[in-house]
Amino acid sequence: MEKKSESERISYARKALLDLVEKRELRAWCMERDLPHSSIYKVAVGTDIPSYILVCQMLPYFSPAEWVYFTDEEIPYKHEPLPAFNPKEFSLFIKKHKIDYMDIAEKLGLTEANAKNIFLHRRANLSLLHIRKLAAEVNPKEFFVPADESVDGFFYPDRGDIVSLSGKNILVLSKNKDNSQNACFIGAVLESESDGAIHVKGETVEGYVSVRNMSSFTYARRNPVLVDKVDDETVSSVLKMVRKLFA
Repeated sequence: MEKKSESERISYARKALLDLVEKRELRAWCMERDLPHSSIYKVAVGTDIPSYILVCQMLPYFSPAEWVYFTDEEIPYKHEPLPAFNPKEFSLFIKKHKIDYMDIAEKLGLTEANAKNIFLHRRANLSLLHIRKLAAEVNPKEFFVPADESVDGFFYPDRGDIVSLSGKNILVLSKNKDNSQNACFIGAVLESESDGAIHVKGETVEGYVSVRNMSSFTYARRNPVLVDKVDDETVSSVLKMVRKLFA
């Protein structure tokens, strides 16, 4: 069977609304739920594209996945109605990507100004088309539920990561769990070769670390960016050097 073009396809939510139109029941359905009939009618008949704000209003009746997936597709996620969501709030997805939002922007073709308004200032929202582009990797639900307090939007590196911070490459020595609990990490700055320093090399980044390069790096106005990783053997060598301080 020939596949329909995207403009001819219809989402699960729009199909349900169109059925109400054909039964002449949409107006009553909207009035019972205090929803904007005119806006929803235009969406149902295909005149308007559903906005993020409208989808937020209709979450108790249609799950996000029902807006994102077409009726000729199987929805791969468990989908169920949700409480209405304030579109000005930080959703789980937006808060999770407060730090690496430019990676998402590049994937979606957003300008930096647009991305900042969406992820930082909350003056704009992602469209359903954007959400659909990410749906293979992200449950659409994440764009319409609030983040709990455990999600702070920061990237916490793990032992063996090489991160970039304030123009320096740093080998991370503390574990991810400790880094997230303490909002800091212990690491050693990669510098040029010197006596007693250990050679550290990832796939693209290399340098030397020594005890005098070690420090604690906090999350005050600065956030580390992952640039590379090193193998367990290298990490073990550096940790042995550190333990000698306390022997």
